[in-house]
Amino acid sequence: MSESEHRMIEILRILNVQEKPIGSKVIADELKTKGYNLGERAVRYHMQILDEKGYTERKGYSGRVIT
Repeated sequence: MSESEHRMIEILRILNVQEKPIGSKVIADELKTKGYNLGERAVRYHMQILDEKGYTERKGYSGRVIT
């Protein structure tokens, strides 16, 4: 499994435990506590891929939720 896939799985884990939409800043901060050094822009890039694959859905400016 590639590093990018590991990052996306971790993003999905973070989204899964949240009860409301969260944005890239919150996800980036949470990833840093888990040892991943990803900025907000990189998180948005990975979330866009997850959106395209149908794993996540954007909820306006509130952030994203897992589908």
